[in-house]
Amino acid sequence: MMPLDRNESYWMLDDELVAATNVTTANELSTYPDYGELKEALAKYAGVAKEQLLITAGSDAAIEHIARAYAGNGGEVILPVPTFYGYETILERVGAHIVPITYEERDGHFIFPLAKTIEALKDGSAKVLFLCHPNNPLGCPLSLEEIAAVVMAARTSDTLIVSDEAYFEFSSGASFLPYLAELPNLVIIRTLSKAFALSGARVGYAIAAPDIIKKLEKLMLPWAVTHLSVSVARALLARADAVKTRRDVVISERIHFIQALQRISSITAYPSETNFVLVRVPDAVRVRDVLLEKGIRVALGEPMSRFPEAKELLNGTLRIAIPAPESKVVFLEALRTSLQ
Repeated sequence: MMPLDRNESYWMLDDELVAATNVTTANELSTYPDYGELKEALAKYAGVAKEQLLITAGSDAAIEHIARAYAGNGGEVILPVPTFYGYETILERVGAHIVPITYEERDGHFIFPLAKTIEALKDGSAKVLFLCHPNNPLGCPLSLEEIAAVVMAARTSDTLIVSDEAYFEFSSGASFLPYLAELPNLVIIRTLSKAFALSGARVGYAIAAPDIIKKLEKLMLPWAVTHLSVSVARALLARADAVKTRRDVVISERIHFIQALQRISSITAYPSETNFVLVRVPDAVRVRDVLLEKGIRVALGEPMSRFPEAKELLNGTLRIAIPAPESKVVFLEALRTSLQ
């Protein structure tokens, strides 16, 4: 089975990096984890103080902690959509009130709804603004100018600004992180699931002012991230340069993959700064099903949101993780066959 439906960097780690994660000892199996060394390693990697960092069981846990702490029981949340499907699920579970603002498509690109987002911020009633940057499932980032505009609006707002940068390392590098010192109401979420290919380890982290970190810590279960996950994360963070080399291969493959998709006349392949590509195809459900019959899993875009405008934008799309180089030709041939 070719697993292209969950945005996993399933082929990124080479044998040498996998071997480096084999650090299991009796102590790691028999004792509770200590997060001190991992927190120091993550803080150094991200360029922040360890007091500004919270380790979570994947970025999903960070999202839920923030939602419960700031938007539970009817709190208003600004949510540019479509976005990571987990937001809608988590926010609904904590009883938040979602104010959706829809992306637009223009000339083969997706456009962030900047003016409407800033207008909603200035309204002053929202507790949280969740931004997925780069966006999942659209694949597009915010520009430096859009980030600066949101920051300017946030300076006069009490709304918590959350930038979910799960795919940051696959992007051109635009981030909210440089504004951390001047925005006390800013939280940045990142993860090792994508850029370190550790989806199975479930290691995420939030970066924010120490008072926000302390507030979120109170909602965490003890030892939520396992000893084995801590050890694996530390091993790869110690080899961050080697991981980046492999990640650069994925980025290079993404360029070639999109170019190959764009040569297929009946589909639209959108630009991406993530480890996946969104494509628009005729009869997406049938194409998805035909690919599955051939042993290839891709994700249908339309069900990723419950909001009508977002569903309409995603109608007819498939989200496809970048396939391994040795699988690309097989995938492209299967896609062409499914389009016939």
